[in-house]
Amino acid sequence: MDFTLFFFSGDGTGSGPGKYQLLLDCAEFADAHEFTAIWVPERHFVDFGGLYPNPSVLAAALATRTERIQLRAGSVVVPLHHPVRIAEEWAVVDNLSGGRVGIACASGWHPNDFVLAPERYKGRKDDMFAAIETIRRLWAGETVELDGPEGSVVGVRTLPRPLQERLPMWVSSQGSIDTFRRAGEVGAHVLTGLVAQRLSDLGEKITAYRTALAEAGHDPALGKVSAMAHTFLGPSDDEVKELVRAPLIGYLRNFLSQQDGTGGEFSPLNEEEREAMLAASFERYFATIALLGTPDKCETLIEDLLDIGVDEVACLVDFGLEPDTVLSGLRYLDELRARYRGERA
Repeated sequence: MDFTLFFFSGDGTGSGPGKYQLLLDCAEFADAHEFTAIWVPERHFVDFGGLYPNPSVLAAALATRTERIQLRAGSVVVPLHHPVRIAEEWAVVDNLSGGRVGIACASGWHPNDFVLAPERYKGRKDDMFAAIETIRRLWAGETVELDGPEGSVVGVRTLPRPLQERLPMWVSSQGSIDTFRRAGEVGAHVLTGLVAQRLSDLGEKITAYRTALAEAGHDPALGKVSAMAHTFLGPSDDEVKELVRAPLIGYLRNFLSQQDGTGGEFSPLNEEEREAMLAASFERYFATIALLGTPDKCETLIEDLLDIGVDEVACLVDFGLEPDTVLSGLRYLDELRARYRGERA
């Protein structure tokens, strides 16, 4: 099992300096302690993830502060951008980092995000998969014919040339088995989460993904499944539970609020019902689907993930705890990571 750090802050409206200090500090820790990668997302216009409107900009900053760790977008909302810009921006970061970038591609879901490309909202998933092929061709140095002004066709070859011959690419899927299959068909990795699906269901999707890889002529063993889990480890399960209760419930509350007005399943709940649901969700998170507690407790979830075919756990650490607290917990997370890398903690 590989271990990575994942960022998706629920507070994008904070004022004052130091908004990205935790990200920088965690990246330096992860780089020094043999973590595999760090993920930064793309979100727009809302508190939830709003610190991260452009992952390539942050990845460029991280490239100057790290030496070994992979720098990944988790994710680029591909239909919001021209594929040429994606290939160009990440080639720059690939050069700055010495060939350490990778991107997860998302189709997007929130209608308001598509003020950036309103014409692409309806066909966003098909648009994403078409763009993946274009990005790959541009990354490989091919000249690609693209639409120009007044009906013209322009042959485009992007610069700068990246250092990696092939851009590592994931497809983001929160739950659709069809997306898992399509990721396998195009030979991409998968980035998913444990929030809205049972482990048994995720296992079935991973099986479908690896079957699709094989049927499309790709080596199933080369496909990587990365699963995001909320994470904070400490010396005592009880101590960790009380420490993370309020921040995690607040984080989940922000997550639900972004769905209001978009037809989300929790939108009809009144305040009392919502708070009861959040309290129950926290108990379920702590018990079964998050890396919360001691390394010994969290090892159970890692073993469950290994059993269903997950290759990598993406540890979401910025869900509301104080920065010093997050950093203090990384040494316990590193102890857990070391158990799965044959190292002394």
